[in-house]
Formats: sequence, C-alpha cells, structure tokens
Amino acid sequence: MKKFSLFALAAAGLLLGACSSEKDEIAEPNNLYGMVEGESSWLAVGISMPGDAITRANEDLTDGETTEFEVKSGTLYLFKGANEDAAVFFQSFPINATFKDEAADNVPGGNNQGTTASGFGEITSTSTRMVQEIQNPNLGISDKLYAYVILNDDGNETGIAATAGTTTGAQFKKLQLMAIGIKDETLGYGAIGTDGLVMTSVPISTVAGGEAAPASANIITFTEIDKSAIYKTKAEAEAKGAQSACIYVERAAVKVEVDVDENFGIQLDGQETATTIAKADVTWALGNVNHGDKTNGGVGYYNTRQVDTDWLPYNNAATTPAYLRWRMVGRTPFFNADHTPNPAFRTYFGYDPNYSGTGAIPQDANTGLINAQLTDAQYTLKSEDVTYTYENTFDENCQIFRNTTYVGVKAKINPQDFYTIEGQPNTMLANTNDIKAVVTTRMRDFINQQKALIQTDISADLGKATAADGRTISVGVTRVSFDIDVTVTPGEYNANTGELPYTVTLALTNIKTNGAAASADDEAAIKAIANPYLNPKGGIAVPANSKVYQYKGGVSYYSVRIKHFGDVETPWNAPGEAYNVYQDATVPCIYPANATQTVDKVTTVYGENYAHAWLGRYGIVRNNWYVIKLKKIEGIGSPVPEDFSGEAGNTPDDNPPTSYFISAEVHILPWVKRFQEETL
Repeated sequence: MKKFSLFALAAAGLLLGACSSEKDEIAEPNNLYGMVEGESSWLAVGISMPGDAITRANEDLTDGETTEFEVKSGTLYLFKGANEDAAVFFQSFPINATFKDEAADNVPGGNNQGTTASGFGEITSTSTRMVQEIQNPNLGISDKLYAYVILNDDGNETGIAATAGTTTGAQFKKLQLMAIGIKDETLGYGAIGTDGLVMTSVPISTVAGGEAAPASANIITFTEIDKSAIYKTKAEAEAKGAQSACIYVERAAVKVEVDVDENFGIQLDGQETATTIAKADVTWALGNVNHGDKTNGGVGYYNTRQVDTDWLPYNNAATTPAYLRWRMVGRTPFFNADHTPNPAFRTYFGYDPNYSGTGAIPQDANTGLINAQLTDAQYTLKSEDVTYTYENTFDENCQIFRNTTYVGVKAKINPQDFYTIEGQPNTMLANTNDIKAVVTTRMRDFINQQKALIQTDISADLGKATAADGRTISVGVTRVSFDIDVTVTPGEYNANTGELPYTVTLALTNIKTNGAAASADDEAAIKAIANPYLNPKGGIAVPANSKVYQYKGGVSYYSVRIKHFGDVETPWNAPGEAYNVYQDATVPCIYPANATQTVDKVTTVYGENYAHAWLGRYGIVRNNWYVIKLKKIEGIGSPVPEDFSGEAGNTPDDNPPTSYFISAEVHILPWVKRFQEETL
C-alpha cells in the first residue's frame, strides 16, 4: 500500500502556518496537491507552543515552567474537504518528535507594547521534524488537507474519538474534552499529572486587534496544508530548508497562582497602620470550577477553544490606552521557526458548554461547576503556589457569583478566637463580655422602658400591707431604686454558618429602699414584682440585627472572583443604576436590556451594547495564567467558607458585599499572564 509521510511537527504555541519559505512544487493531476490515491507522498509538519503573555493587554510573554510545556505524547489528525468545518476526518497518527525550547524569546518586559516584529516570539518550544507514512486520501479536485494536533493525550482520558469518513471538522472541534492533564480530574483543579498538560490546536485570527476593529477577520483552528509542504520522497521532505506546515497549540488548562504581598496585613476602621499577617497564615483554594468527571455532572469543555466571530469588534469605549481597546484579538503576530512573522494573531476569549442556556436565554447557573462552597480542608495552597483548572466563561448577563470561578482565601487574622456582631462587621470582640457590652447598649431603650414599668408597679404597692402577689414591702418604704443587669449566655456554635446563638436574661441588681440596701424580704418582694417585665414567658428577644459570629482560631474567609479582561480592557465605570435585580426569570440580566430602557436606565455610553463593554470581564480561559496578588485586608470576612449556591449566588460580580473588602491584583501569562490585585 502506498503511503505519504508527516514530517515535522513544531509544538510551541498557537498556530499552523509555513515554518520556512522554500517551496517544492509538485504536479497537480486531479486535485490541489497532485496526490494520487495509492501512490506515496510525504508531508512536512512542525508544531509550536505559544508563550504566555504577562498581560493579555500588552502581550508581554513568559514561558512558565518546563513541566507546563513538556510533550510526552501526541496525535495528529488529518481532515480533507472544502473548508475546515466541512472537512471530514480520515486518519490519525502518533507524533514522534522532540522539542527545542525557544524560551529566550519570551523575556518579561521585552515586548510591552506588542509591536516588536521579530525580536520576541510567541513561541515557547518547537518540535523537530517527524516522518510518518500515511495512506494517501482520495481527494476531490478542490479538497484541501487540514491538520489538527492534540498533545499529551496518551494516558490522559480526554474522551476525544473521531470516526473516519464521518466526523466533520465542526463536530470534532466541539467534542467534549474530559481531561486537561491534572492529577485528579474529578476535583476540577490540581497539580500537573504524570502524563503532562493536554494541548490542542489553537484558534487564531487572520487580522490583528488593538487600536482598530479586526475587520473582515476569520477565525482559523485547523492548519491548512500547503501543497509546497508535500513531497514525493522521504528524502525531499527531510531535506534541510524544506517547506513544512507549522501547527500552533495551546494548553487546555488554566493556570492560577496566588501571591501574598510582603506587607500583607489587616487594617480595620480607624487603624492607622496595618497589622502584618504572615504569608504562612494565608492559604487558598478554587471555587466554582468546571471539571471533567462525567459521572458527577462534569461537562469538561470543548476540544477546541470556541471563538465567536461576532465578538471580534467588541470594545469598551472607556478603555485606555487606545491600543488595548479591541480586546478579543492580539496585535503581535505569531512567528515562524525562523522568526519571520506569520499573519496570524492570538484570540483571547472562548465559550465552554456552560456558557449559556438554550436559545436566547442566558443560563443563570453553570450546572457543571463544583465547589460553590469550599470545605475548610480544601484550603491547602499557599502563597506563590500554582494550580491548574478548567476554563469557565459566561455571557455578560451571567457574570454573577455562582457562575464565576473564584479564589477562596483563608487568613488567620487574629491569634485566637474572636467574635463579630451585626452592625459592627469590622469590630473584633474578644469574648462574651464584649458581646454583652454591645447587646446591653443596643437594649438600652428596652431596658429603660421596662425599668419605668417596674417602677410604676412598685410605686403602686408601696404603703400597702400586702402586695398583689402576696409579697410585702416594708411599711415606711417610700422610695425604691435598682439597676438592671444583662446576662448573655452563648448557645451551640453553628459550623455551617459560623453563627453563635445566645440568650439574653435581665436581672435586678443594686436594689435599695429609701437610699439604703434593701432588706432580704424587701428585695424578694421587689424582684417578684419586676420578674414578669424582665423575663417574660418565651424569654427576651435578641435585639434586631444583633447576630453574633464566632471566628474559630482567628480565621476569616474571603472570596475573590477572577477577572479575565478585568479593569484594563473592560473597565467597570457604570453607576449603581446599571444593575437590574438578577432573578431566575425568563430573561435574567444584570445590565439594562438596552440604552432606552426606562427602568435602571444608564446615562453613560459604554460601547455599542453591554456585551461590547463587558463580555469577558470575568471568567477564566484556557492557556491563561492568572496571578492574584493579595495586597491588604480592609475588613473582616466570613467566619466560614462562603456559599454561592443559593440566593447569594445571584449577586452580580461587580456588586459585592459591602461588609468586607480584599485588595488584590490579577496578572495573566505564554501562558497569557493576567495580574489581579485585591484588597480583602
């Protein structure tokens, strides 16, 4: 049987294109390639892995760790057809190649405007040439050959399976990827597994973004094989300088890192300086994560990152500087192996199976997500630790707490247990005596009211031989005084909510008659008169808005939702009126439906529409590295890990609780590295 060979795959980053400029023309008998079924041909291919931009906005690149772009296995898929969506899969082959690092290209700070043409590459590593005999396909006269690559798919149960002659390119790109290469896919995040991070061909734009809309841009994922990359003999394909197709891939995983600032501390109301908190006293975990465990509702995500061409012109009119405005497409071209520019550009967003609901109705909750509420045992990661997870995106009207992947932060902000009481969320109460002092103050009006009622009843009994209840106050007593003492008795701590219930009882103290200490009989009579006012049947109600929360071990929990485009490319400068009440209604939404809406009408222009202004503000996207830098704590958080599965999960991401704040920065890396600073 006659075969042709795949020759070189270069695995560095994101794109498929020509890796060198020499061409070797061959005859064209019955198709574009001059390939005859049953005869031998050889195909030269290269794979490249892109670097990571330190920020998406400026496309400054860094490569990350060697383990993050290590290649242990791979599969090349070949398709034939008129275009990549219609092309049909016909054969796949294992990739046998070694890779050379291109790490010196990606130096942080070296390309901070995204304008250097060849000095700094989009490439992290490049493969050697590979030769693999394959059977010639039966090509129609206008059929093209397309290539797609999945790396590190051996051992990682990706779930990707294509049927020769049946699976189209459009179907293949949406096959659900059920593994990204982490140790335990069921958890949704974790360390890199033994088989390496999964990498797949990347969608690229044919036109740059930045200062102008990428007009007439196409999104290309499959690498179109040029006829000049196909040779009649193995020797020709292996020849130095021979043309080869260049395939770019990206990691299927998202990378998240939390970095605690050296001067991290807590600064509550009225404090002039922050009390330093040791890095070791801060741990973290990821909540609301996607996952690939089908048996437990995981949907994974699409084999290929899905990019909608409708997004390409989206921009936020408030974005500065201007070169960042058209955020969906990068400005720096990919480079060939010889550092010549390839007219292809990064795309920076995508949608996963959880992105939206059916039809035009946004999905109000990403049902495939787990860890809406983290457990205390999950907070194991420390400052500068990294973890890898699944991408998670949503449309602009679903940017709410329970849809957004977040960093859960656990911080020991006090040496021992402390308490807070509603209405004083940033005041640490050291013990039950402090609670009693606050409760007593809040009950002052009630106590004074009861004191007046008691005095009225006592006055009515003075001078009588026998009081109404049979108790007597000594003859000659004309004046009675007393104080009322408050006792707070803690109940059983609620480990689910962090609430410490308590009961309140009142008692008379310092009882005097005619200015002197009351006799035992007079004291007993006065207490009998007062008791129904002090401790009525059913007890005394706890003052309104006076719930007490106990912080076990001095630990407080915070939640930082991760921003993708964030404040730079999707600045949030909308007034409070921009919010609708997010409800599970027919068309739940955060923003007004349009600029003419009478209810919650906004008065500021944010772009053509709200998707233009804010789509992608939050969310996490594969092959992006999100660095959350914790700067300072300015409020006491939750006594237990927060739960975003219920009503609290309906809150828009830009409308957080006002009871506490965390200051942080987010930064993204080839990996695209995104930095996010937060104050807790």
